[in-house]
Amino acid sequence: MNKRLTILSLSVAVCVSLSGCGSIGKIAEKVKEQTTQAKQESNQAQDTAKYNTYIALSNYLTQRLDKTFEMYFQEFGGEEEIRIRKNFTGFNTIPVLQGHKDDVDKALAFASKEPSYQAADESVKALAPKLKELMETTGEMQTYYQNKAYAEDEFAKGKELHKKLLVQFNEVSDLADKFFADFAVITEQRKKEDLEELKKSDQLVRYHAMSIVNRAQDIQKAFDKAGVTDDNVLDFDANQYAELYKLLTEDIDKFTELSKDKERLKKEKVQIVPVFTDSIQRVKTSATDLMEILRTKDTTISSDMKGKVTTGGKNMPLKNFDKRVSAVVDSYNTMIGLSR
Repeated sequence: MNKRLTILSLSVAVCVSLSGCGSIGKIAEKVKEQTTQAKQESNQAQDTAKYNTYIALSNYLTQRLDKTFEMYFQEFGGEEEIRIRKNFTGFNTIPVLQGHKDDVDKALAFASKEPSYQAADESVKALAPKLKELMETTGEMQTYYQNKAYAEDEFAKGKELHKKLLVQFNEVSDLADKFFADFAVITEQRKKEDLEELKKSDQLVRYHAMSIVNRAQDIQKAFDKAGVTDDNVLDFDANQYAELYKLLTEDIDKFTELSKDKERLKKEKVQIVPVFTDSIQRVKTSATDLMEILRTKDTTISSDMKGKVTTGGKNMPLKNFDKRVSAVVDSYNTMIGLSR
């Protein structure tokens, strides 16, 4: 409201000083245009803030929370009855910080605000309260093991917390899957629009960097949709993968070429960070391993193990690829953050 009044006052002042600078109708039309523009900018800022908040929620679920329970279940098992090793000496995992809780509250608040993200908003409203409960129980579990209280009660509370965590984690997992599916409708459209705008404005370094992230995630989604894991990796269609692999490697090669053009980097105001260039080469290596595995039907292929003594453990090409995609995403966000 104050901004609109300021625009109106300035328009009147200019007209008086120039005595006959234009009709009242033209002034009103100009004010309307400026007011509409200000409103659009405000709406765009709100949309950006909401979108980024949902992205932060998604990242927390797929990175910190997922890693926390991967570590927890490795130690205590995923069955109803807790598994306690005979030589147990303690347990530490990723802490739940107040900032993470605040982010969940922020996402819940945005779920009732414009612009509407339709089903994704409803998913956040269902997910957030359950996630907060899980975070509270997780924090309680972490304190319990940090204080070594298990030595005093012989894991009595640890067993209770385990059952509670298992129920809450499964609830959150189901709700999170619904959120991911609903929010993907928004993110896919946003990614498409962002890429088109980057290409249109000749920001090709940024374009190919973002496209690399998208291409790598497309591979992940394709395996997930097909229900293929490291246990049945050879079931994936080699021809379908070859197309996905071609798109990814083309973007990586083009980015590598363009990133050497100092004039273009200056024009696009991009600060290339070594961690990103390193991570995309690593993801390319993992993607190439997958291509060779599907082509030769040899599941033992691993560039990481060449020339090294192995322990005979199972090769996990998809798990390795997923880790490297996560590194690409993190380093991409770092690079874009430094290039603003």
